[in-house]
Amino acid sequence: MAIFENIGKKVTEAAQVAAKKSGELVEVTKLNMNISSEEDRIQKLYEQIGREIYKYFTSEKDIPEELKDVCAEIRSREETIKGIKARILEIKNLQECNACGAELERNIAFCPKCGAKQEH
Repeated sequence: MAIFENIGKKVTEAAQVAAKKSGELVEVTKLNMNISSEEDRIQKLYEQIGREIYKYFTSEKDIPEELKDVCAEIRSREETIKGIKARILEIKNLQECNACGAELERNIAFCPKCGAKQEH
């Protein structure tokens, strides 16, 4: 009976690890969807900036205050994306290369993509 108990424990442990990895994968997928959503919003804001700049160009007036607000919103959404990407790296137990932005194993000394020394 001890053999069956050991097998049962190992199956349970394997199932727990698989469930954890599955949960992490679901969270990463959701976070990647959030990134796509934020990038879509940024694209729409870029289009709005383009329309406003064109109006400015055709009327030869000073840059309207609305452009400053839209640019600030783009910056805010970029910071949101940066935070989401950091969370994804944390979940994956990875880090970002200081030079090229490649995903690396934690505590690696040099980036295999660009060769840059990593500071920890």
